Amino acid sequence: MLMVGAVAGQAAAASADAEALAQSILSATGVKGGLVVHLGCGDGRLTAALRGNDRYLVHGLDTDVERVRQARQYLQSLGVYGQVSVDHFAGRELPYVRDLVNLLVASDLGDVTMDEVRRVLAPNGVAYVRQGGTWQRTMEPRPAETDEWSHFLHDASGNAVANDKQVGPPKGLRWVSGPRWCRSHEFPSSVNAVVSAGGRLFTIFDEGPTGVYRKLPQRCMLIARDAASGVLLWKVPMQQWQPEFGTGTGNRWNIHHTIPRRLVAEGDRVYVTLRFLDSPVSVLDAATGKVLAEALEGTRGADEMILSDGILLVKIAKKPLVGATARIGKDSLDGALAAIDVRQGKRLWRKEDARVLPYALSAQAGRVVYHNMTELICLDARTGDEVWRTASAIGSTVGAGSTLVISGGVVLFHGHGQAGDAGGKGRGGLYLTAFSMEDGKVLWRQRGAQGLAGACTQPTDLFVASGIVWCGGSLAGRDLRTGEVAKTLSIGRLISPGHHYRCFRSKATERFLIWPKRGAEFVDLQGEDHMRHDWLRAPCFTGLTPANGLLYVPSSPCFCYPGVLVSGFLAMSAEPADDLKPATEANLQRGSAFGKVSEEGKASADAWPMYRHDVRRSGCTKTPMPAELGKHWEVDLACEGSQAVIVGDRLWVAEKDAHRVRCLSAASGKDLWDFTAGGRVDSSVTVYEGLVLFGCRDGSVYCLRATDGALVWRFRAAPDRRLTSFGQIESVWPVQGSVLVQNGVVYFAAGRSSFLDGGILAYGLDVATGKVLYRHHLEGPWPDIRKDAGLPFAMEGALPDLFVSDGKDLYMRRIKFDAGLNRLEAKWESPLGELDMGANHLVATGGFLDDTGFDRLYWMYSRRWPGFYFAQHAPKSGQLVVFDDSTTYAVKYFYRRVQWSPIFYPAEQGYLLFADDNDNEPILEERGKETQAIRWLPDEAYSDKHRRGGRGVEKGTGYVRQQPPKWQKMIPLRVRAMVLAGHRLFAAGTPDVVDPKDPLAAFEGRKGARLQVFSTSDGALIEEHPLASPPVFDGLSAANGRLYLSTTGARIVCFAARQR
Repeated sequence: MLMVGAVAGQAAAASADAEALAQSILSATGVKGGLVVHLGCGDGRLTAALRGNDRYLVHGLDTDVERVRQARQYLQSLGVYGQVSVDHFAGRELPYVRDLVNLLVASDLGDVTMDEVRRVLAPNGVAYVRQGGTWQRTMEPRPAETDEWSHFLHDASGNAVANDKQVGPPKGLRWVSGPRWCRSHEFPSSVNAVVSAGGRLFTIFDEGPTGVYRKLPQRCMLIARDAASGVLLWKVPMQQWQPEFGTGTGNRWNIHHTIPRRLVAEGDRVYVTLRFLDSPVSVLDAATGKVLAEALEGTRGADEMILSDGILLVKIAKKPLVGATARIGKDSLDGALAAIDVRQGKRLWRKEDARVLPYALSAQAGRVVYHNMTELICLDARTGDEVWRTASAIGSTVGAGSTLVISGGVVLFHGHGQAGDAGGKGRGGLYLTAFSMEDGKVLWRQRGAQGLAGACTQPTDLFVASGIVWCGGSLAGRDLRTGEVAKTLSIGRLISPGHHYRCFRSKATERFLIWPKRGAEFVDLQGEDHMRHDWLRAPCFTGLTPANGLLYVPSSPCFCYPGVLVSGFLAMSAEPADDLKPATEANLQRGSAFGKVSEEGKASADAWPMYRHDVRRSGCTKTPMPAELGKHWEVDLACEGSQAVIVGDRLWVAEKDAHRVRCLSAASGKDLWDFTAGGRVDSSVTVYEGLVLFGCRDGSVYCLRATDGALVWRFRAAPDRRLTSFGQIESVWPVQGSVLVQNGVVYFAAGRSSFLDGGILAYGLDVATGKVLYRHHLEGPWPDIRKDAGLPFAMEGALPDLFVSDGKDLYMRRIKFDAGLNRLEAKWESPLGELDMGANHLVATGGFLDDTGFDRLYWMYSRRWPGFYFAQHAPKSGQLVVFDDSTTYAVKYFYRRVQWSPIFYPAEQGYLLFADDNDNEPILEERGKETQAIRWLPDEAYSDKHRRGGRGVEKGTGYVRQQPPKWQKMIPLRVRAMVLAGHRLFAAGTPDVVDPKDPLAAFEGRKGARLQVFSTSDGALIEEHPLASPPVFDGLSAANGRLYLSTTGARIVCFAARQR
């Protein structure tokens, strides 16, 4: 006992010493958040302590395998593993993409050179290295060829052109974060603003539930991330930031059109209106989110603001104008204009009747210029004294009808409703006029151009790059001072025909115009490096942001190019992380159990040996289930777990964010062994003949001995380069957890997109040895923009996913392989990307692990890859699908449609549960012709006026059914997990209720959950059980007469025959 106490005391003292050292390091380096790398992590105590608070993500490295094991054990004992993790490395090359690390701490660099350290340090990142007994601080300077983006339109001048030479057509991913999707295509945009300054990125984002139409309020947050690493720094809620407060509840263009001008950042300060209506400008600390000033003097009612030379210029509106399409006359403008010295926090001046036109406020070089629909007016920014005013009459315009830019001593104004000449005479029209910044005299005038983003009624883009003016979609650039054509571009077939430009404005750098026809069309102003990126999509209204040497693409609500479109909040670089070379023998590590696995036969029919039971991912087992269930045992997990896998008397569950696989007794839940991998294990393991196999987000596949978790082999599928992804360290080329084993071969894919970082590598390995048997490299295909015009809704390319088999061939979203990983071409059935894949198999249009509930995603059991077509009317489709040899069972959230999207109305009719014959194939309803489609849904599902004709007609109705379902019923349960077992359908989820006092409660698990059991013959409810917390998505499995459920409350629950 005395010895135990002494050891505990020594450990506490060591931890206290580590805490003190960590605090001194963080203080000395000045790093207040981001990615911290601890080189030589030792026992993990200092590594843990370097996570000073939630603003840090910490990754430890060590060359000693035993020290890595000890550090992992210590971190797991603290319950922080994932936010702090450690891994082994060879000792010379750091496993990170360049410019990622905010703080690197090393008591001894070993064989790592300072050049290698500088390669991975982010701009303004710090290396803190002990040399000769003292700590040396080295800061990596910000590259002079990069730029910030402090305002919606770059800076106070309104010229949305970054002086950033590193931004270019994206080829690599630097980081990715959530959410994967905006709330809905039919809502005002979830992304209200994006700016960047001081090495941080700030967004106003609506984090409310996706795919739920109306009734549920917005939950908008001001979110700060490290711009280089993507690490979340802080969140501050936006108060009363809801549609009812001025943005409308209709489509995405109903967002209040100047909301992106409510957020400005500079240095270590953020300026923002924290409420929507009648809000003053607040000042926040950029590093911590702490509110430093609740209200700057004289700014209440702020509607737009710009910051120039320490002076905040605020347009103050008495009544906000709603919607970019709102018609505006000069009587509509009733606001003031105020100037505040931000360093002193005091008002400098205020003009009560300024009447500033939206987006017609800019400043530069000590002057502010604005338009009031009658005149263009220039003031001294510090005193408010008038410098000049020039007649520039506008009759009427729309809310987003004007653009004002200052550059090089010239003021450019583009807008609707202008008189035919600068003196205010003649019929109104669309003009671009250049004025002298010195005296307001007209320098030149040309006919204007319609905005590219007309679908969202966005203002015409106006850029000045290297002294040349680019307006709208014109390929003729004009001299800034004369208006004469100075340069003409030829871009071939870069702009693909059909559909419309995206609903956001273009952005630019000094070299590239970045147009939004599909995703991001880079128009090279200095050469011929034009490129189309249809596989990207930025959010409506706000668009993308080029800054810090990266292209930031926030989450979007779109789903053109399914199976190719990359989702999430993305930060991309113009260079790939590394050459993606096929793995060699050196990528295979043999463990202590290699060649020492006892022979075991196939799993019994009652087992659940892999994700969704089998290679078809059916979610079905023939194990007999008891007549009545009761809770048998439950076990706490370190974090949310995967769907459980059960073979014999053992159960395996992946603790996803804790990087750990645990083996439990299937009968009692008792711990048997665990194994910690080098990254997230995002889904279930696969058990095959005495082996446990799984992919890992560290870019490897692991094979363990099932009896004790000893390593048999580990295969690294790609170069060891790491980035940050959804708040953790991951490989540039991650492998999803649930690898597929068929006929002794384990199949998986490594990568994120065929267009990023060299593409995707698909492998087939020998299960027993890890030897590479087959491989296939998916890259691009990059379009030849001189010849290839592209299509509006579908394209070639690939995204990784869990493999699915039809018993012979393999499928990964829209890609089909034979067993030797030879690509099998699928027949295009329509311009919208429908493919005939040749055989029935389970399809998940957003990937099997997408748990967002986004309304444009669905699963379908069919021979088709559905392309862009919707399936709210289709058989054998829904948000979860299970099937046996004769019947498919599905739950459908979205059986109604509003304009361009399927949609769900909460607390009305509930969710649709139904069964179909497997041969009841979905068919496409042909536009303008009667088909064999039958009506089978509630009447509301057929009432949408855009179902035939009108807007969105090119997408059609989508898939419909020819034969009725076997049975169908509405249930008040948002099913999140479902299993077919023993002639029963087991479904778990949350109740379909909306509490007026807490509208989001059910969706966020505060109303509990239910497990319901239905008859497969007629859908009758057989039994029901309350659950303390909701299931993880697709978190049910069944084996040996028991039901296993993984919950969002980080527990795994076993149900068995009820004991009376």
